[in-house]
Order: sequence, then structure tokens, then C-alpha cells
Amino acid sequence: MTRFRQLSTDAAVDVDTDVKELMADIDASLVDFEKRLEAERKDPAPTASIVHRRQPDQADLPTINGEAAEPAATPMSDFLVELEREAAVLSGSEESEARQREIRQQRVHDALSRIFQFFDAFCRHANTLAPAITRPYRLDAQIAYSDLQWQEASVRYRLQNLRERSLMDYVAVTVRLAAPAPVPVVRRWDQIERLKKEMHILDLKPADGIDLDERPQQENIDILLAPEFPIQLTFRGNYRKERIDLLSRNLDGFGIAAFVCNATNLDQRLLDDLGRYLINRSNKLPVGLEPVHLRAQL
Repeated sequence: MTRFRQLSTDAAVDVDTDVKELMADIDASLVDFEKRLEAERKDPAPTASIVHRRQPDQADLPTINGEAAEPAATPMSDFLVELEREAAVLSGSEESEARQREIRQQRVHDALSRIFQFFDAFCRHANTLAPAITRPYRLDAQIAYSDLQWQEASVRYRLQNLRERSLMDYVAVTVRLAAPAPVPVVRRWDQIERLKKEMHILDLKPADGIDLDERPQQENIDILLAPEFPIQLTFRGNYRKERIDLLSRNLDGFGIAAFVCNATNLDQRLLDDLGRYLINRSNKLPVGLEPVHLRAQL
């Protein structure tokens, strides 16, 4: 019964060397240019002139009524205007896309925040009420945990990192239920390893040891399972798909199950319905939780 890739170091050095050599050539050319310019000023050639382009000093500017006139602005070509517009559109598009991404991420973060706030209060109240859970949890057709009692519930959350405004990663809820007494299980000796694996998946504990190093004398083995077991819910933020992924253990009976919910659809009604189900005031899971194939989706 299955319940479940910079350049290499040498290349970087070569590039660095090439850059340094190029800068040295540029510096040498500038020094040579200044020397030749100074020589022309002292002994100008009659057939040639050198125009030294530089930014005008204030004394170089023409004056109007004794005040320096501002240089006339060079009109921008149609091509540059076109490029300016395209750059503005692209910049605005990138900013808009980044903003939309932030909005989508915030929706998921807010949904996780609502989940934590709800279960923080829910766990306190449910632990005080300690409700009886009448729905049975069956291992098979003959063996079931029944007449269950609420033991304890807790909730915690984790952020994606330690930055001040970090997004929430997940919210985890654990509820522990208990049967009135240990639950007896009978298995053939060759089914023990399978039972142990199933217990690991369901987080069931033995009331006593069940290690069998060799084949026992009897065909059937009597085992007592501890009466307590957990219900575990992990709500993880799927920021890429703007949804909440729920991975559960022993929620709707024994087993592992997965659900998804759009972040904008995770409202107070859904949380209330889930809370009612957990304390046995409803026998149906919220319709807003969409069951999915575990391996394919999560």
C-alpha cells in the first residue's frame, strides 16, 4: 500500500594586459599631440592651421551688455530624437515589468502572511478547546485510528532570507492527534519492512521495537503502534506561478497529498473552511484547494 556556468584565469589576465597596453598607447599619443600643438603655436606653418578643440572658458564667450552669453544649443537630429524616444519606451517598459513582478510577488507574500496569522490564532483556540475528532484514520480495511483526541497544534514560518523586507518562503502547521490506546497491527514477517516504510511516510511510531534481524519462528507478527500521529501542512509560496503550493501529510486520511491555490483566491473563507475541517466541524476540504499529482506539480 503506497501512501506517496567568465573567462578562465589566463584569459582574464590577457584581457587585463591588453587594456593596460591600450591605455598606455592613448596616454603617449596625447602627450605627443600636446608637444606638437605647442610647437605650432611658437612657429605656425603658413599653409596649415591646427584647431584645438576645447571647452570655452568664460573669457572666451561672446558678451551681451558685458555679460557672457550662453552658447547656442545644438539642435538634436531626428535620428537622436528617435533613439531618445525608443530608449524612453524601453526604460518605461522595463520599469513597468519590474513593478508588475513586484505586485505578483507581493500577492503571494500577503497570502502566506494571511495563512500564518490565521493559524497563529487558530492553534491557540483549538489547543484550548481540544476537540474530539470522530473521523477515523485507516491503515487498511481492518485497522484504524478512531475516537481521536486533539493533542496540540503549532504553526511556524520561514523567510527566504534575512533581509529586512524578505518574502516569506513557507508556513508550516502541525496538528497532533491521538487514539485512546496503542493500535495493534498484525503483519506477516515478510511484510514488516513494507510496514516500516509506510510508517516512515506517515510518521507513525511503534509503541515498542519492531526490528527483526532474522526470520521469526511464527508467521504473523503482532505490533503495537503508538496512538499519536501528526497532521502536517506546508504552505509554500510559488512566486513564479503566483500561487500557494500545499503539501500535506495525513490531512484527508493517512497519506501524502498536494494541492495548489491561486494566491488571490486564498481568502478568509478558504482558511475558515480548512480550520473547520481540522477540528471536525466539517467533513469536506475547501473547494479552493485544487488536488494535484504530487510528482508532476511539486
